[in-house]
Amino acid sequence: VAQVQRTLLDIHALLNYIEILHPLLTSPPSKPVHANPTWMGCFMKKTQICKSFYFAGVPVWLIRHQEFIPDTMNI
Repeated sequence: VAQVQRTLLDIHALLNYIEILHPLLTSPPSKPVHANPTWMGCFMKKTQICKSFYFAGVPVWLIRHQEFIPDTMNI
């Protein structure tokens, strides 16, 4: 039962990628799409990839080194 459930979740994720995410990544919208609350999101270090995922509606967290964060920024 667990293996079938896992396989179905994998298929569901792949269909989401093919139907929703891939078109948004290949033809980015001019404005960001609202984040999909059902997606887990991702952490990344590369700003260009982060921007692409942000515009596609993927929840993203940009990891930055401390020296690039201004002292005036409220974290």
